[in-house]
Amino acid sequence: MYENIQSIEQYHDFINSNLLAVIHVMRNHCSVCHAVLPQIQDLLEEYPKVKFGVINQSELKDIAGELCIFTVPVELIFMNGKEMYRQGRFIDMQTFEHQLNKMYGVVE
Repeated sequence: MYENIQSIEQYHDFINSNLLAVIHVMRNHCSVCHAVLPQIQDLLEEYPKVKFGVINQSELKDIAGELCIFTVPVELIFMNGKEMYRQGRFIDMQTFEHQLNKMYGVVE
């Protein structure tokens, strides 16, 4: 399950209040974004301490400037409120999981 993030303030609260957080940034008419979302959800079921947030850039246009995003989808991993990993446009699930697994080992 994920939290639908609808404001810049909610985004800041989300990453700062969760030790390890993943953010998926997408747009309405992006077929790749909609295909990647369930893959990320399935992967995160193996990581119960990770909080998952989704931002629809079509509804929250200011997030592009806040995160310096020029394309979607974008997968971000935050630890202690700091961006630790970013992958955009072409999402390599193995690389993403490898990075997440390294950080998850720190919080266990």
